[in-house]
Amino acid sequence: MTWIKRFSRFKSDFLNPFTFFEREFNYSEAQSWKDQTRIDQSFIRLAFLLHFMMYSTLAIPEVRSSQRGGVYLGIIFLVNVMGLVLSFQERFLSWVIHISNVIIIFLLMNLFHESFYHFRDLESLQIYNNYFLLISFIVIFQMFRLKKGSCFLTGTVSICLHIFFVSIKRMELGLDDFPRILFVPDVVYVLCIVIGTSSVIIVKRLISISSELDLEYKFIQQDLIVAKQVQENLFPGKLSIKGIRYEVMRIAPNHIGGDFFDFVQLREGNTGIFLTDVAGHGIASALVASMVKIMVSTMPYILKVHPSRLMDYIDDSLHKQFQSYHASAIYMFLDFISREVTFSNAGHPYLIHGSFSKEFHEVETEGAILGFGIKSQLQNKSNFLSLRRIGFFIYGWFDRKQESRRKTSWNGRAA
Repeated sequence: MTWIKRFSRFKSDFLNPFTFFEREFNYSEAQSWKDQTRIDQSFIRLAFLLHFMMYSTLAIPEVRSSQRGGVYLGIIFLVNVMGLVLSFQERFLSWVIHISNVIIIFLLMNLFHESFYHFRDLESLQIYNNYFLLISFIVIFQMFRLKKGSCFLTGTVSICLHIFFVSIKRMELGLDDFPRILFVPDVVYVLCIVIGTSSVIIVKRLISISSELDLEYKFIQQDLIVAKQVQENLFPGKLSIKGIRYEVMRIAPNHIGGDFFDFVQLREGNTGIFLTDVAGHGIASALVASMVKIMVSTMPYILKVHPSRLMDYIDDSLHKQFQSYHASAIYMFLDFISREVTFSNAGHPYLIHGSFSKEFHEVETEGAILGFGIKSQLQNKSNFLSLRRIGFFIYGWFDRKQESRRKTSWNGRAA
């Protein structure tokens, strides 16, 4: 896209201030603050908008009655328009800004000089000198370029031009010495240079820190994506288990979390269903959940057929190894030979039992949450020998955001 087309699009967007500011001054990414060309473009366009404040000098009677005041302000307008147009070609923007600043400062000072040309007393000289303080806004405005030397260069030009015009006025009045009060604008220019340069140094340091944090954040996000993929591979795939028909629904709010489930298939054909939810979210909870999976997979056979003993084993291991992490869990052992269902619940939501007559009820248990080592897990046994088909619903926690009341996590298991 040529710079002429970009200018045409800018002109159409400029008519809508909301669209203009949202697009033009959107620096949400830290990397954008390092693009000096884009910053200079935004600076020139913002300067064009703010330069209309200069025309408020027409409220000064002496300026309004000046013969060439309108000419000077017209030239200032043309300089700003030219700078605005040149900002779309993305080259020599620094020169455009500096040359525009010198021309505008010179024209403003010359305007003040000619407006007070006929005043010959010292009091009028002081009033005339005070109007030069308006130039300090141009000096301090340069800090928005985020370049260390910007305020210094503009401030130095302002000081030199001010001394030049005041010297001419002093000679017109026939003063032998230079009254110190005439240097007040120069002192203000110096203060603006110090404040502007210091602000730029601080902001650039903050941008550097923000860029480093942004880079670290991207690395962390990439690691979380990989960790998510690894964790997903730990979950069992779609298994074909004789005697069981099941459906799984899992929605997690974060990349990774502490929820986990698995099927424990034994050699004689019996099956265990294990579900756990480690307290908290994130990498630590996911690692603890992975450790629990390893415990369940590697524990002795005798524990896998006795849910309460399996829970006691995990409870004791978590209490010794991860005292600051706790988990709720439920383990159901399906014995297809004796047609019995044995389960143990450690602080998890109650198991829901339902028959195909559309009657459902919760199976209340008293097991304590894992990791505290405060209460032995109780075992429940049910005999469904008389039933050909039974159903269970095992579900996880509902995590909600308080302010929006929007469901963010749900885990459901049906067997």
